[in-house]
Amino acid sequence: MVQNKKFQEARVLLFDTEPTNLRVTRAALFEIGFREIESVQEFKSFSKHISHGDYDLIIAEVHNAGGGVADLMKKLRTGDIGVNPFVVAITTSWDRKVESVRQLVDAGVDDLLLRPFSTRDLAARIHAAVTARKGFVVTGDYVGPDRRGVSGRDSSAELFHPPNTLKSSVNGEPDVSNAHMDAINAARQKMSRERIRTLAMRIIVAVELKLDDPETGASINPEEVDGLARELRRRLRGRGAPDAVELASALVEITTEALEHNGETEQRLRLIKELALGAFTAFADGEALERTTGEVDRTVNVLREKLHEQSLRDWRRDLTCAT
Repeated sequence: MVQNKKFQEARVLLFDTEPTNLRVTRAALFEIGFREIESVQEFKSFSKHISHGDYDLIIAEVHNAGGGVADLMKKLRTGDIGVNPFVVAITTSWDRKVESVRQLVDAGVDDLLLRPFSTRDLAARIHAAVTARKGFVVTGDYVGPDRRGVSGRDSSAELFHPPNTLKSSVNGEPDVSNAHMDAINAARQKMSRERIRTLAMRIIVAVELKLDDPETGASINPEEVDGLARELRRRLRGRGAPDAVELASALVEITTEALEHNGETEQRLRLIKELALGAFTAFADGEALERTTGEVDRTVNVLREKLHEQSLRDWRRDLTCAT
């Protein structure tokens, strides 16, 4: 394979706990044309590099890291850690189990490359990330490439195209780091705003389902709603919307009370809905929570179907175990 000099300036973070794998992948990257490669073997060091380093490409092997890589990638995508939540991220793995693959997909990585792979395979994935990277979506539990065609995610989520510094580096754009940071910060703000919207939406939808269809709504754990409320409050803090934070704090008080035995009264559920809506409205300066007419109703129906499918899977699993 002929080395591509265009990759020479791109900054790469490579993580693998296995020294042999690390050397093989590094050699493949070198053959492709990369030169600025930081290699780490310790997960703690990898986490530190992710949190404080600025890269155009991250390649991480998940073997011997437990679920740590997926958790780290998810925190990166949601903007909880790291400089650039939109950095191109490719994970590698020997594990072909569906649940393992799903965990990485749900973390928002750009691609998953199963081992063993060739230099040509790696080059093809990197080329795709440069020339045909998927747009991103933000939902209440996911930030990353749009995979709605295969994952059944919320079809109302708005598609956006985040900054791609790997593409900029490969295309030989002049040093425009300030412009890149401006673009990254603008996209981060957009992502944060959408995250807040979808958190409020998920709380309202959960309550709607509990009120309108108590039998199905019983499948929604009060702890999940409380967790959503706490994340909503956390993300509102520091956004210059004290009224929204105050309403979100009141929301958390009510969701905490709802965790008590028989705490999900109709009055309390309706108050949770009103506070979630009020917190978003105060934050968004009157912007409507729903993008289109009937969005809440459609989302309720989607959630109802998912809960029904989950209960059927649980029923089949229990039946299998019993027999």
